Amino acid sequence: MFKHLMLCLLSCFLISGLTWAEDQPTEESQDKERIMAVIDAQLEAFRSGDAQKAYSFATPGIQRQFPNSSIFMQMVMNGYNVLRQPTQVEYQGLREHFGVKVQLVQLTDMNGITFQAFYQMEQQNSGEWRIGGCMIQQIDQNKI
Repeated sequence: MFKHLMLCLLSCFLISGLTWAEDQPTEESQDKERIMAVIDAQLEAFRSGDAQKAYSFATPGIQRQFPNSSIFMQMVMNGYNVLRQPTQVEYQGLREHFGVKVQLVQLTDMNGITFQAFYQMEQQNSGEWRIGGCMIQQIDQNKI
């Protein structure tokens, strides 16, 4: 009887341990959540016109290329206008490309044109994620 009781307790322990392990977020899911939060925060800063805050989410390398928030915002307005006021934002996969995390985001602008954004994300020594670049492509609506 003692043997059966121990087997039952061991089984319950193993099952509860497996369930607990499934509930724990993986490192990749935690990275994705943090990356999405950074992108969301930058998009919100663009939407509200807060150039300094939007600039703060860029990596030091991007900040060296664009030495102040005004120049950074001008670059966004000239080549990345969809980021300023997207009407729809849909997060897709987080991929790794040659050791670099790339977050795919589908954005729709105010004219209903859809774009695919490829956010290059870089984790800083502090552990925080920052945006190291963004490539945007218009999606050909005729192929859908």
